[in-house]
Amino acid sequence: MNPLQRRRKRGVILTPQGFEKLQTAKCQAQSWENLDKRYTLEDLSDRTGLDPDTVMKVFHCQIGVDKQTLNTCFRAFNLLLEPSDYQLTRTDEVISNQHSIQNLTDWGEAPDISVFLGRTAELTTLKHWILEEHCRLVTLLGMDGMGKTSLSVKLAEQIQNKFEFVIWRSLRNAPPVKDMLADLIKLLSKGQETHLPKTLDDRISQLIHYLKKARCLLILDNLETILQKASGKYDTGYYHQGYEGYSELIRRVAQTLHQSSLVLTSQETPGEIRQLIGENLPVRALQLKGLQITEVEEIFKTKGVFWGSTGDLHQLIESYAGNPLALNIAFNKIDKLFDGNISEFLNQKTLVFGEISQLLKENFKRVSDTENIIIEWLASNPQPASITELRSQISPKIPTPQLLDALESLQERSLVEKNANLFSVSPMIREYINHQLIQNKISTNIKQRQRPSQKHRSITTREKSKLPFNIPAHPVVKQQG
Repeated sequence: MNPLQRRRKRGVILTPQGFEKLQTAKCQAQSWENLDKRYTLEDLSDRTGLDPDTVMKVFHCQIGVDKQTLNTCFRAFNLLLEPSDYQLTRTDEVISNQHSIQNLTDWGEAPDISVFLGRTAELTTLKHWILEEHCRLVTLLGMDGMGKTSLSVKLAEQIQNKFEFVIWRSLRNAPPVKDMLADLIKLLSKGQETHLPKTLDDRISQLIHYLKKARCLLILDNLETILQKASGKYDTGYYHQGYEGYSELIRRVAQTLHQSSLVLTSQETPGEIRQLIGENLPVRALQLKGLQITEVEEIFKTKGVFWGSTGDLHQLIESYAGNPLALNIAFNKIDKLFDGNISEFLNQKTLVFGEISQLLKENFKRVSDTENIIIEWLASNPQPASITELRSQISPKIPTPQLLDALESLQERSLVEKNANLFSVSPMIREYINHQLIQNKISTNIKQRQRPSQKHRSITTREKSKLPFNIPAHPVVKQQG
């Protein structure tokens, strides 16, 4: 028989249920037997007796292996392989052409990222979580200007050929959850679903049906838009009235077994996600930190001609905590007012102005009273502080549990930095906070001056009656001449 006419060998791969069973057992073994350290490929090879390449095929769920291999892998974790745990794979021809999957993409109002630099390490991590570890929910965290939105679009662009559906949506205009679900179901059903369920619960179930049926990548940007702004107590991560349905949607997508991924961008972690995040769980969070020096240098080259030493550039990056948007605004100011001279700009000792002030103002709208106390104390102290020091200084005002929660929230939003167990704020944040404190003090003094003085206030009629002499109703004007 002509080898080219021979039927290609087909194998089996894990179903989503089988993968979840194996992954859960692996995570438990890592926790109980390996001190929570993740197994390497070599560790898994030693445990199963399979070569590393075969182990990789099993966990990737893309290339077929024989049923005995899956049996061996399951037995290594004290599991029984059941018929529902595996399925026939596609032919080798289809698998070899997975890079050209015909998919449906809908980018909504995703921004143009034709010029995108840096974030290589973050993209590598995100791709590993989604493609290799099959994470069902990934959240990108950080303050405005850190590039969460651009990163989410770039990620989708780079992995779109691994999904049958790619849908990017912004929550900036706060669409009701039922409307969002109707939009997603319509796209995933290719317009076949014309009579949608009335209840929120049924619509979520219908969406998850499609997330199981096909591999989908969904991105919801600007989740903080539908989260409550902080009030007097520590209450970040809770939803505006009428938008609690998003919490149920996110929770069920995170906890239900399916083959799709939901990516969120937010300034803070929603409450329902905090308890589900784990290094070995299918729910992860990535906090975006400032750009590295090499990444800023690449951006620097695209902005024009600038002057200054490497030390000047380092100081500029440190001043703005590597925030891409703040650095871009600063570069434009340096170009227009200082002819590209970074040193001259730094000599002005003014980091916060115009657009940067507005950027920080928007971020601080979400800061609670508890968080304000912490960040104002850090801004007024030039040296980084430990949690112990913070407790000794401000704990009488703030109970320790609230202090810890608030610090975590501030760190998520890149408003507070942590280095070697010490907390501090960037020069940009310090200048903004101290300026606001000065302005508030000036405003308070002006208001106090405008109030009637206790010495010169008007005397009431009752007070007049108790005086030993009469006061004329009108001042007596002495006639001249």
